[in-house]
Order: sequence, then structure tokens, then C-alpha cells
Amino acid sequence: MPVPLLDTAAVPATVQQLEALLQCKAGAALKTDEVESKLRAIGLVKGADGFLMPSQKGPLPSLFGDEVVAALVTAADGENRATVYLKRQAGKQLAKRLGVSQINEQADTNEPSYFKQTSKKTTLLVGAASEVFVGNDGVRYQSAVACQQVR
Repeated sequence: MPVPLLDTAAVPATVQQLEALLQCKAGAALKTDEVESKLRAIGLVKGADGFLMPSQKGPLPSLFGDEVVAALVTAADGENRATVYLKRQAGKQLAKRLGVSQINEQADTNEPSYFKQTSKKTTLLVGAASEVFVGNDGVRYQSAVACQQVR
């Protein structure tokens, strides 16, 4: 009998934990090392410019029912932020799914981007389709989810 390479029960639990962290619920602490560890656990590896990218081997990582094309976790300028970029789901669709309806006028996107202040220190951001640059490559995405926490 073959030995499984991954504990398949642990991966869905990690996905649920990540989705909960990214939804920026009031009272939740956004610890960047913890988020990065969980992103690695679902199959992302460190790439250029600090981005986490899907591994060339193994199953494609997914969150919120969509394929993750990139992720970025940062701690700078008095805030922690974790962002996940998704392949197919439109920003408007994801915002509705997460209950985020306020339009982010500061976002530089063709389609509307959204935000929701979840506490005095945390904000949930849902972005529309765009592109991020990782090293010399552009990575296109349809939506992005970010939890931003002021320290």
C-alpha cells in the first residue's frame, strides 16, 4: 500500500484556517509568519520579490473555491498584510460571497474593488482583476483578497 505524501485531512483544515484569517474577522490577530507557514502548507513556495507562488509539483493550491496564482505576506509601515491572488473568480463575485459591499475609491482597477472595516485595526479588501509583477513576469488574476491589520 503506498504511503500518502501529504496528510490530506490537514490540508483542508489549513485551507479553512487561511480563509478565516484572510476574512479579517474582528479580534483575529494577523501574524505574518503564521499566515506564510499556512500558505506554504497548501502548496505555495517562495518566489521572486517575496511572493509565494504555486509549486510546479503537486496539486494546485486553492482558497475560496478558486486557484491561487500568487500570495504576498508583508509587515511594513506599521501594518501586517496578507494578500492572495485568485485565478478565475471575479472581484464582484468574491466580494458578494464575503459580504463586502463598500466600493474602494482608492483602488486603481478597471472594475470596482471593495473593502470592509472589520474592526478598528483590521480591514478586509477584495480587489478586481489586474496584474502583479513577480520578478520579470506579470501574473494576471481575476480577484484578490487581503487582510490588512494596523499594528
